[in-house]
Formats: sequence, C-alpha cells, structure tokens
Amino acid sequence: MTSPYYMLSGIAAAPGVGMGRAYIHRKGATIISRRRINTSQVDAEIDRFLNTLHMAGDDIRRIRRMVASEQGEELAQIFDAQLAMIEDVQIKEQTQQWIREKLYSAERAFSVTLQQMKKMFRQIENEYLRSRLSDVVDIENRVLVRLAGGETHGLRSFRSNVIVFAHDLLPSEMVQLERRQVKGIVLDAGGTTSHAAIIARSLGIPIVLGTDSGSSRVESGSESIVDGNGGVVHVCPGDDVVREYRSQMRRQQRHRRDLDAKRDLPAETLDGLSITLLANIDLPKEIELAVDNGARGVGMYRTEFLYLNYRLPSEKEQFQAYAKIVEAMAPAPVTIRTIDLGGDKLSHVLDVKTEDNPFLGWRGLRICLDEPDLFKTQLRALLRASNLGKLRILLPMISDTQEIVRARALMDEVKEELRASGQAFGEDAELGVMVEVPSVALMVDRFAPHCDFLSLGTNDLTQYVLAVDRGNSKVASLYDPFHPAVLQLIKTVANAGVSHAKPVNICGEMAGDPLATVLLIGLGLNRLSLSPGLIPEVKEIIRSTDSAQARRVADVCLRMETGREVKAYLEEVAGESLPYWMRSEQRE
Repeated sequence: MTSPYYMLSGIAAAPGVGMGRAYIHRKGATIISRRRINTSQVDAEIDRFLNTLHMAGDDIRRIRRMVASEQGEELAQIFDAQLAMIEDVQIKEQTQQWIREKLYSAERAFSVTLQQMKKMFRQIENEYLRSRLSDVVDIENRVLVRLAGGETHGLRSFRSNVIVFAHDLLPSEMVQLERRQVKGIVLDAGGTTSHAAIIARSLGIPIVLGTDSGSSRVESGSESIVDGNGGVVHVCPGDDVVREYRSQMRRQQRHRRDLDAKRDLPAETLDGLSITLLANIDLPKEIELAVDNGARGVGMYRTEFLYLNYRLPSEKEQFQAYAKIVEAMAPAPVTIRTIDLGGDKLSHVLDVKTEDNPFLGWRGLRICLDEPDLFKTQLRALLRASNLGKLRILLPMISDTQEIVRARALMDEVKEELRASGQAFGEDAELGVMVEVPSVALMVDRFAPHCDFLSLGTNDLTQYVLAVDRGNSKVASLYDPFHPAVLQLIKTVANAGVSHAKPVNICGEMAGDPLATVLLIGLGLNRLSLSPGLIPEVKEIIRSTDSAQARRVADVCLRMETGREVKAYLEEVAGESLPYWMRSEQRE
C-alpha cells in the first residue's frame, strides 16, 4: 500500500534541493542521577567530575581537529565556545560547590550549574545569540554521557541517500554527518542563525527548520524531498512532484553557473547607478563566502557572543576577535556593532534588576553609557583593530542625540588614553548610528550631523513602528517590513543621507530579500548589507533594473495602504527578474 503524499512547512535555512529516504534520528533522554553522596565521598566525586570534564574536552578537541582538517579552520572555530565552557573556571567552581555544600552527585551538580546558563540563552531575543543554546546542550549531553560511563557517537554511515529528520541536531552531530549520503536535513526546531543552519550551509546540505514536530509524523524510509529554497518538505511525493523537482535542480545548477560567471561584474543598474553590496556575517568563516560572492565589505558584524560567558571579555580577547575580521577583509570596510544585549543577559556580571519589558529597557548603548568601563574596554579593542584596516563602529539602540554626543566623547577619551600609552590605533575610525528606534528615523536630520554614517536596522525598526513582537506567534503575521509606514521612514532616512552627505546602509533581512531590491533602490538606498549567499541573486536583479523605473515603483508603493498590496505589486513588476523559486507560480 502506497503511503499518502503530504507536505511539511518550515523555514528555508540552507538553499538547494535534496532527495532521499527518511532517516529518523531520535535521541534517548539523558538520565540525571538525583542521588546524594556522603561527606566522605565529596573528594572522590569532585575528582570524578574533573576527570570526566577532561575527557569531554579531549572529545571536543578531537572533533575540532577533524573539522579543521576536513572542512576548514573557520568552521572548526564553532567548537571553541564549547572548549571555553569546558575550561571555564566558574563552571568548575560552581559545580564543585554544589557537590560540597549540597552533596549532589557530579551529574546533578553539573546540570544545575548549566541551568542558569541555559535560562539566560533562552531569554535572549536575538535569534543568533539564542541559538547558541545548542552549545550548552551539547556540552551538557557529552559530560553527562561520559559521567554515566558511555561515549557519544555521531550519526551512522548510510548505504543510500537519506534525508535526516530530527527534533534538533547538536553541532557535534552536524559536523559528523556522512555528506555523501545525507542529501537534506529537516528539524523540528531551530532558526536561520542556528549552528545547524550555519553548518548545513557550509556543507552545502539543504535544510528546513521549524517544522513543528515534523520528525514525529514521518515514517522511516519514506521517500522525501527537501526544498531548502522554499522551506517545504515533500513526503511520499508522486511522480509529477519528483519530475518537477528534478527539473528544478537542473535549472538551479544552470542558474548558479550563470551567477558564478557574473561574480566579478559590478552591481550596477542599467542606467549606471552603482550599488555597494556588503555582507552580514555571524562567523569568521563567512568572510571567505562573502568575498567569493562579491561582497565589497562587511556591513554588520555582531559582538554579543563575546559577552555571554561567566565573565566579561578582556580587551585582548576582543582585539583578537576584531582584528581577525578586519585583517581578513582589508582593504574593504568592516562595520562592527558594539554590544547590543539587554541588561538581563549581563546579570551574571552586572547588578541588574528584572525588567518587565527588556525590549524597551536597559540595553544596547544605554548600558554602555551607564557602564563606561565596559564600553571603553570595547572601544579600546575596536580602535586598536581599526589600525589594521578600515573599521567602522556602529552604535545600537539610540533614541536621543545626546547619546551619540556622550559616546563620541568616550571614544575621544579612549583615543587620548591610547596615545598616552603609545598604542597604535586608527585615527579615522568612523562612528555610526543604528536607525532602529522610530525617534531616530523621524528626527534623522538632527542625528545625521553627529555621526559619520547611518545604518537602517529594518528588523527592529519594523517591530517598533508596528508595535509587533515578531517572536510572538499570535501577532507575528502583523510584522511586515513592506508596510508603507516603514517604507516612508526608510525613504526619510535615505533622503537625509543625501542631504547631509552621510552614507546610509540597510542591514536588516529586507536588504537580502530579492523582492525588495528594486523598491530599496527606488527609495534612495545604494548600500545593501545582506547574507553572503544572497549577494549574487540581488546583484543579478540590480543589473536588470533601471533606477528611474525603480523610483517610480517606490512612489507607487508609498501611496499604498498595506504591505500585502506592496508585495503583490512588486511581484507583478519584478516578474522574471525574481529567482525562480520566489515567483508566484512556483510558490503555488
């Protein structure tokens, strides 16, 4: 009897199409011993914990060496965070304290120690940072299995092409996949910035995330197709669906060859308007991908990951991280955003009270100005790194011009300190403002004179303008960067950039949406910062666009009432210039 055909919907996180039989990867629950020990057993239990931690560290170092050898040093750096946790003095001391004072078993003490860290990660609103929870879970799983006397194993080798279905895959599981047979991955959980997505993109494996218990619905061995372009999974498809996807795969290969052949062509409209395409990156490894795809610099590099350990990062640690990015991209510019965490995420190092609404609370530059020592340490590292190339410093969560004035005064103070100590730094490092709070967009003419450049963060700007928490499923459908109110603010900021001769970048997800390319050009933007893999597609659209026509398109969109109208009109205008998987007939 033939199983019925059905589809799963999720998030397209790594492009491409893969076909194979379903392999369901289910992990048994790790049992944590709740036993208490005797006082006479404390020293032995601590020794057992420390020895196990040492073995777990050896496991991770072995995996790191394997990944560095087979897939490159940059991807291997994903495991540096895990090694840092294994070697973290506070984690060791806290676990030993639970063993001594509560007489917990090593398993329970270690698990309780990590609970606070896991809670912190779960509460982070930034998807990229929240997804680092997988590192904590990976470490916990490895140590607990080792304490139980077992060993962790990667996914087994497969005899035929498979699609791996799972609730989630940890970094150590992802990097040990048998790439020749694994043609696609489908996960119930995760987002586009999770380690699973990052590693899948690096390995060239199509992945669809967030299928909401999809792994529990699929039968092992079912023929499956993963569409990493459209975010859908076909289970037990008919011959017509299979034929269509085989044809799509051939078209995609031809399309990619065409784009590769045009990689070095300028991002220039038909009438000669030059558009600068920059890359948003989360990992150093993506620099190579950015350059390969034609990026002319880095438009956004986040620094929050440095602040999520049990202690604040030193100036030296920060300098090394920033210098690596700046040197790798030189002479192209690199924009690095200063710390943009809420105070609740720094409660382990700062005295912070619980906030009812952290989205609108003590976060970003507000923390930096209230904690000048923390901010000046980061500024010192950034300014020293700016001596190695062209670095631009971006300030987040600004709502008042005096915040920029105070930030620049602190930067000048740091420069004087560096001069006095004889340390080299870049005198011409630029200071920019993130336009994500509506007050900045509405009063951009007052803000522009105080900064060297502006950067539109359309993700948060949309959220604040429309009063929509995009992480809340009940109202997420109201989140729409194509809403005319958002478009009007984008145009206002772009116009101010021209009036004040200040460059304006756009670095939100909208910048990488091919449907928005013509619109953004028409609104007056000529610097787009996007995911490296999307650069060739966006460049292709730019090269087939007339800027005068783009301005007419933008004018029409600004007169519309809803984002839905705007998107429907843009689809009609774009037609064949859209990537084939984004066209209406393809989605239908």
